[in-house]
Amino acid sequence: MINQLRLFQFKGFKEQVFNLSNLTLLAGVNGMGKSSLIQSLLVLRSSYDRGELQNGSFLTIQHQDLINLVSPDAILNADAESSEVSINIIEDEYQGIWKVDAEGISNSLPLKDHTVNSEILKTSLFNTSFQYLNAERIGPRQFYERLSVSKQHSPLGYRGEFTASKLSEVATNLTKLEHSKLSLSKSEFIYDQVSNWLSEILHSGTKISLDESNPTQISILYNFARQKGKSFNPLNIGFGFSFALPIIVAVLTAPKNSLLIIENPEAHLHPKGQAEMGKFLALAAESGIQIIIETHSDHILNGIRIAVKDKKVLPESTNIIFIGSYDDNGNERVYVEELVIDKEGRINEWPKDFFDTWEYSMMHLL
Repeated sequence: MINQLRLFQFKGFKEQVFNLSNLTLLAGVNGMGKSSLIQSLLVLRSSYDRGELQNGSFLTIQHQDLINLVSPDAILNADAESSEVSINIIEDEYQGIWKVDAEGISNSLPLKDHTVNSEILKTSLFNTSFQYLNAERIGPRQFYERLSVSKQHSPLGYRGEFTASKLSEVATNLTKLEHSKLSLSKSEFIYDQVSNWLSEILHSGTKISLDESNPTQISILYNFARQKGKSFNPLNIGFGFSFALPIIVAVLTAPKNSLLIIENPEAHLHPKGQAEMGKFLALAAESGIQIIIETHSDHILNGIRIAVKDKKVLPESTNIIFIGSYDDNGNERVYVEELVIDKEGRINEWPKDFFDTWEYSMMHLL
């Protein structure tokens, strides 16, 4: 598990240390740097996939679909005192430090320093089970592409586009669930547990099935207990099913000690579903999967807090990183605050703009 991330002059962060836990929740208003934290990890993964980290040659800040930071100048902090940018990750006693000069026009930046323990390249960020699901996941489709070759990483695709293929794989292979904390029934198979969690998060009595009669495409079908005998194509039901399904499948198929990065897990979900999604992700993290989520949902947060209060998740397994701003003589400055959930599900501090809009709105209405 990655314990710490340190950024120097990377985008909005002049010099910042982030402590990561089993489950790390990134919160804050738009434009403060939540996505930048994630992007720094994706830069490392992208460069690793190209073989550039291993041989100490480059950091690449542009990769089809995975990462696009436009130009070297765009990644340099506005108050930088030099052109140097560095990304540093730590796992237990191992660490990797990658430094570049953010200058020129090439999006492959020569490494000026790469102090790397070889063990760090065996961490969850660089192994084959790594999965990143970005906020722009694909919506409902009549057919989904069948994955014909194994992916180097992110087996469901960055947008969840290969979720149907992954479902087909676990169904065909009768793959068993590795995480007992995530089991909602006596079934030991992942394929059955997907339907269980769809029922828990979205709509009670949901069951998923696949139509694989087409050799190049797969159809996902939904059945509901109250409408027996009728199957529904994703185009005929709400967006929430299509946006939540990749997350559920990614979690249930993730082996222990893997890393999942998920943006906006609350997308298109009813508040009740968002809270259930929060509990689901907390249970997954407690099962040994490291999860980083970026969210604007207080319901996701509260689902995690309830899981802690109900003693299903240890408080030390969670961490909240809040990224806010303050005015410094007319200049906007970014600050980072780490918030703690105690054993009762309470949060030690509640900074301004940290999921406080409901309270301010009620005060105004009253």
